[in-house]
Amino acid sequence: MDRLPAGHPAVAFMHIPKTAGTSLVLALRRALAPAASVGGFDASLFGDYADFDTFDAPTRAAIHLRPHDLPPADFVAGHFALSTLMGRYPRARLLSVLREPRSRLLSLWLFWRSHSDEQLAGWGTWADRVRLARLPLAAFLRAPAVACQTDNMITRALLWPHPLIPDGGFIAPDDEAWLLTDARRRLAQLSFVDVVEVAGWEARLQAWLGRPLDLARCNETTPMPRGLRGDLARELTASAFDALAARSRIDTQLWTTVAGGLAGSDADAVREEAWIRTVARHAPLLAGGTPAMA
Repeated sequence: MDRLPAGHPAVAFMHIPKTAGTSLVLALRRALAPAASVGGFDASLFGDYADFDTFDAPTRAAIHLRPHDLPPADFVAGHFALSTLMGRYPRARLLSVLREPRSRLLSLWLFWRSHSDEQLAGWGTWADRVRLARLPLAAFLRAPAVACQTDNMITRALLWPHPLIPDGGFIAPDDEAWLLTDARRRLAQLSFVDVVEVAGWEARLQAWLGRPLDLARCNETTPMPRGLRGDLARELTASAFDALAARSRIDTQLWTTVAGGLAGSDADAVREEAWIRTVARHAPLLAGGTPAMA
């Protein structure tokens, strides 16, 4: 991948939810020292949800439903689809990092589940969808209302809006091959893409930036509410594994495309090791403790 030019143009980070996290956004902002930066969410994150007038003012201000709602900026880092970034910032250098898809789904379920009603108060009736994470893992992954964030999220971020991607439901298995082809084409349009599970991704990103990148760990987790604690081993049923596979079939192939292209990377081995680490790290969180350090 070409190095970021000196006197760089705008940089836009397509941030997949529960991938790399706040620490990377902060590190990029420090490294790039932008004159103006913007974050937030676009409509791709909300599927068929439309009741944004129920949000409180600060939360609503972070939602950009149309590309032209976004202000001018030379650093963009948010949960935005590629179409939003390319439409509003056509000259920006685009980057993203990917996470092993099953691990991302498990992390999303636990992250949403950990939110109290008080923490969700500003999110209006969208909070009802976040509360679906209080269901067992298998049921959460089968809820069409949150397919916009559980069903092949990498694919959705790359291709939304797309006639084969339902806003309010799951991608049809018969459409997966077509979407994979389209998503690989869009993935190739990114100036930089890597996977967080392959060692050295921070150094590769730093080399692309051409400047130091101070990536400190930021812990975004909160204690699991007492009534929602549980045993992760009991959640990982055959039904849950089937749902994890169904929700990540296209994304897994995209992740493997990137991971397999990195020197010395055995993508299948890296993927399985990542899943084992994710389960080990998050089991204590569901039980009411803090995540085990990877």
